[in-house]
Formats: sequence, structure tokens, C-alpha cells
Amino acid sequence: MIETAVVARAVSEYMHRCPGESLALAPLWQTLKQHAKAGTCNHRGTCQIVTASPIVVNESHEVLMLRGGRSPARLPEARLTDGFATLSEAAFNLARALGVERMWTQPGCEDPIQLDTARADVQDGDRMRVAVRYLVRTQAALYHFAPGAPQVWIPLAQVDIELARRAGAFMVEKVS
Repeated sequence: MIETAVVARAVSEYMHRCPGESLALAPLWQTLKQHAKAGTCNHRGTCQIVTASPIVVNESHEVLMLRGGRSPARLPEARLTDGFATLSEAAFNLARALGVERMWTQPGCEDPIQLDTARADVQDGDRMRVAVRYLVRTQAALYHFAPGAPQVWIPLAQVDIELARRAGAFMVEKVS
């Protein structure tokens, strides 16, 4: 499991870069402080769920999404499990598991581009979910999906307006 201190550092740095989002992240920040102080979790399944998410964008500005039966396609997210030292490592590992063989982080975009807060899935109860999202780049020739796989490429502008604005700004900023 990724250490509380690693998650707290990522959240703190993000809140300094995006102070307008501090209010939405305040419950997670409080929980992380309580975990650090107690040395463990005493919340009995009510803590926020933190996930790592690669925002894989190809040269055509399409984003890797997952189809889910009748539900709309959604961004891939991985729950934090043993074996990862950082959130970015977990996000990159998920992208590899989905068939993106070679990918890179654009210079200057090593930190998360978004900490997306939402309600957790129904099976997780009445909790908050925070997806720590990293911008990952690839090219069309560098990914392979198994036949019948749930992966699909969707134009960035159709995924989420706020995410498209952020990813687009990072891609333009860092290239110029």
C-alpha cells in the first residue's frame, strides 16, 4: 500500500498549485492528517477512496477510456494496492496493464494534473472518491489491445470539459 505520507505530499503539493480546489480536498486532507497522527486508520471503512488514474493521450488527442457494458466509457482508475511506492507508479502500471506498451510523461508534467473528487461507487458506500490523475503520452503504434478488450479511444474534448482544458493547457504549455 502506498504510504499515507506519499499521498499527503501529493495532495499538499496539488493544493498549493490549485488553491481553488482546496475546499473540495479538505475532507481527504483531514483524513490523511488523522491517519498520520494515529499511525493507522481508525475510520472503519468510511475513509475516502484514493485511486490512481493515467490520462493516456495519443498523438490524435484521444484519451484511453474503458467501456463498461451499458454504462458510458470512463477513465481507468486503479485502487492503491501493495507493490507501488508512488501514485504515478500505480497509474503507469495500470496503463501498461491496459495495453499501452510505451508511454512517457511530458517534461514538466510529472505531477498530477487533476485530483478529481466524486462519490464512490455504490458498492463502496457513502464515501468520497479522489482520483489522482496523471497525464501520460503515447503514440498509435505503441499500444496493443486484446481482441474484445474494453479499451476505446475517445477525443479528449468529449471526455470531460475540465479535464480537456487542463490536459490541453499542459500539452500546449510544455511543447511551446
